Amino acid sequence: MLTILSIIFALIGIFLCHLLGPDVALAVRPFVTDDARVVGEHMGQLETSLRYDRDTFSNLNLFALGPTEKSEITLGWVDGFPLYRESNRGFSITGPLMQFKYLFWEPKKNAYPGLAVAFGASPPWGKGDFKPDKWSEFIYAAMTESLFDNERILIHGNIGISKSNPLTVGTWGLGTQIRIKGGFNAVLEVFFNDPYAGKTGGAYQTGFRHIFSDSVQFDMTIGSGFFGSERIPFFFGTGLRIVSDRLW
Repeated sequence: MLTILSIIFALIGIFLCHLLGPDVALAVRPFVTDDARVVGEHMGQLETSLRYDRDTFSNLNLFALGPTEKSEITLGWVDGFPLYRESNRGFSITGPLMQFKYLFWEPKKNAYPGLAVAFGASPPWGKGDFKPDKWSEFIYAAMTESLFDNERILIHGNIGISKSNPLTVGTWGLGTQIRIKGGFNAVLEVFFNDPYAGKTGGAYQTGFRHIFSDSVQFDMTIGSGFFGSERIPFFFGTGLRIVSDRLW
């Protein structure tokens, strides 16, 4: 039910996008590599994304709030359906994902990159095949370089660690967003291990991001694993981001 509601919400959001003009905005799932920015003081943000591969159809929902100009608190959950043969293919859900992010400084155009640090955890709670066996924790640094005028090229880099007892693994990502025309951007990234999803192995994804305004953007990507002991299967992803005005 939550997945169906999220799809309906996303479609409504896409329709509303056409009422808005192009501008700049921040990173959104399904992009794994995070950026060195936060939502903004006393502002709220919703990110909802869908991902499909041969094993899983999943829906990630993230709600963020900016208590200060440089900090961000995020809560979220994942729901969907396992599709692999050994599963019962019933509805599954896990959460909450909890994250705190702090921005040390924003990127300066054609100069130094911005820097932020995020850390978070998720408990072994949920229902169905998505329910994890144990707590997982992660921490990573996010850097963003802005090149040329009006953020024509953004380069994001992440490095960190993710722990799910007793396993601790390194995580990293390198991604770019290139503005083609107006609000239309090409996106490409390579990443190793996903701290949100608990996925292992190296993968890439590529696609487009359309930035309708500071408040709304929409992504579509495809990708696949290409190195590591456990390779992520070919997948399709789509994401919607909506940011509020100041809430107080």
